[in-house]
Parts: sequence; C-alpha cells; structure tokens
Amino acid sequence: MKGFGYGFAELGINCVEIFLRLHLLVFYTQEVGLNSSLAGLALGLAIFWDALIDPMIGYYSDRVRFKRGERYSFLPWGLVFLCVSIMGLLNPPPMESMTTKFLYLLGFSLLVNTAYTCLSVPYSALVGDLAEDSRERSKLIGWRLAFGNLGAIFGIAVPGYFLIARESKPYAQTAWMIVLLLCVGTLVSWYTALRYNRPARQGQGQAKFSMFQPLKNRNFMPLLSAYFVANIGLTFNSSVALYFYREALEFSEKEITAVLLLFLLSFTIAIPGWLLLVKYVPKRRALMWGVFVLGMVSSFIYPMLPPEQVGWALLWASGVGGMLVGSAVLLESLLTDIVKAEEDRTGRDELGLYFGVWKMIGKISRGVALAVTGQILTWALTEQSEVTHFRLGLAFGPLVGSLFILAVLLLWKLSNGRSAVK
Repeated sequence: MKGFGYGFAELGINCVEIFLRLHLLVFYTQEVGLNSSLAGLALGLAIFWDALIDPMIGYYSDRVRFKRGERYSFLPWGLVFLCVSIMGLLNPPPMESMTTKFLYLLGFSLLVNTAYTCLSVPYSALVGDLAEDSRERSKLIGWRLAFGNLGAIFGIAVPGYFLIARESKPYAQTAWMIVLLLCVGTLVSWYTALRYNRPARQGQGQAKFSMFQPLKNRNFMPLLSAYFVANIGLTFNSSVALYFYREALEFSEKEITAVLLLFLLSFTIAIPGWLLLVKYVPKRRALMWGVFVLGMVSSFIYPMLPPEQVGWALLWASGVGGMLVGSAVLLESLLTDIVKAEEDRTGRDELGLYFGVWKMIGKISRGVALAVTGQILTWALTEQSEVTHFRLGLAFGPLVGSLFILAVLLLWKLSNGRSAVK
C-alpha cells in the first residue's frame, strides 16, 4: 500500500491547483469586484514568485534530508500553511478601494503559492526517499498522477456543485471542502513517508545553492528542454480545448463534460499500461513513441473531427488522446532516474533541487503558452463559422502536434550510454 499512501496527497494538491486556475480570477473580478487588469497583474506576479522559489524550497528540503535523514516533516507544516492561506484567500473581508482589493489578492496569492511550493516540491521529491529502485519510483509516480487526475475532477466538480446549488457563499464553502481533501490526503502521505522512509546515504555533503547546477547535467538538459516544449503544447491544448469543442465542433456543455471526463479516465487507466510496457521496452523509447504518436494524432486527426458528432471526439480526443498522454508518467520517472544516477556519481542527494527546477520550468512554459494563446484566439475566432472551425482546428491540431514532435527530437538527445536514461 506504499504507492496508494504516497500518491494520496496529490488528490488535494491538484484539486487546489485546478480550482485556483479555473475560478480564482472569476471570483475576484465578479464577486469581490476587483478590476480584471489589476487581478491579472496580481496573479501574474504571484506565479512569477512561485516559479522563483521552487528551486530554493527544493534545495532546502535536500539540506533537511542531509541533516536529519528525512524531508517528510515539510508535509504537515506545508499543509497548515496552505490551509490557512486558502481560507484567507477565499474569505476576503469587505473592501471598498481597488487598491485594497489588489493588495489583498496579491498578498494572499503570494502566501498561497509559497505554501503550495513548501508542500508540493518536497512531496514530489519524496519519491526518491521511499523507493528502492527505478521500477518502484515509476510505480509511485504512477499512483501520484492517478490521484492527481482524481483531484482534477474534484477541482472541477466541487465548486460546480455549490455554484449550481446557488449557495450564498459558494467559494467559501468550496474552500472548506478543498481543505478537508487536502488534510486527509496529506496526512495519509505523511504517515506513509514516516513508515517507509529510507535513511539518507552518507555522501560528500551538500553543495551551495545554485539553481543552475542541474543545468550542467548533460542528461537532465535534453529532458528539461523536451518538458518545456511539451508543456507549452499541453497548455495550448487545455487553453484552446473549450473553444475548439464549443465553436468548432459545436458541442453542448454536457457533451464537453463527457469528453473531458473520459479523457481523465483514459489517462488514469493508461498509467499502469505504460508502467507495464517499460518492463519490455526501454523507458526513453516508450516515452518517445507515446509523445510522437500523440503529436501525429493531434496534427492529422483532430482537425478532421466532424462538428456535432461527439462520438468521434470521445474516441480520438478522449480515448486515444488520454491513453497517449498517460505516457507522461515516464517523463518524471526518467527525471528521477537521471537524478539518482547523478547521486551515485557525486554522493549528493539533490532530488529536491531538481524537482524545484523542474516545476519552475513548468510554470515558465505555462506562462509563455498562456501569453501566446490569447493572440492565437484573437486570430482564430471570427464571425465566419467555417473560418473559425478551420483556424481552431489548426491551433488545436498541427500547432500542438508539432510541439509534441519537437519534444521527441529533444528527447532523442538523451544519452544511450547510461542505464538511467535508456
């Protein structure tokens, strides 16, 4: 039950992330009354700060593990910090001026993002502290991704329930539900880490903090570059998806919900299959083929999906697409293999620092993609339905697919010489 216990925390962690992505801007502009430009500025500054501190928190968790032999103590402290910050963020007091509202959102967004990093980065790095070998690390990551998908469903469904029920304070009630999920999941994972933690190896000590140190790893850089490009593609995909399904394919809200839920289900079910595949196929090769086929399907199949026929979208976008995206479990598995190979070489446990840099790059790539997405939508959305259909198909299909194929070319640079990256 180690995998179940370790992955459980991701249920609440990802629920928080999905909920804040979808609803925080809407809440502060429509409910609190903050100007949308100021709200966007506050959230943008908070995301920049979040990306900046990821490597620092990761490095500090490595220091704690080096000195105490564990990093799981970050979980309860990060949990308390995050729960208090979320309650403050979603329960603002009455405010009159725009300046006060802006400063309140900025302050609590900085607190929430800091708390989120204090919890999520050490939690991700725990996979190396609990697992004996590469295969077990892959299984633990698989459990984490599966619970993350379940958390995404809760992040969509919980606020939706309170909004549909027309409760007086739907977001405040959502905050209580999210905090409950976060507490249960994190405490289960904390207990699991307490029980299965492996003592830190006696190494050469820890180097001084430098977020550029991982970039000197010749195996890490191609993987990081591929992740940067692929994450831009995934962000394009998720940002354009609703427009594509509504405007180009003319689906109803129920049909769109069915497509999204089946996608998450296919993604989750596919994870064990990818972990089974790497028993017979080198991990790097399996990941490359998964991403390559996803790129080809995106480029050639998605633009050909017929309007008002949800069955084809359920088959290709949800079923096949979800199964191929499941190969993402191999991406983080390769990351841990590379870091552990470097640990064997240097004697230093730097998994926290590497995960910090990894998450920082993920947030930067998401920011880049979101900045470009607005321009793409301005170009794609026209008054002529046929033109809109065609342009959204290009954005959702070949544009995203070409980024996935570029990521495969970057993955090709990974050295074949080391067992960690085969």
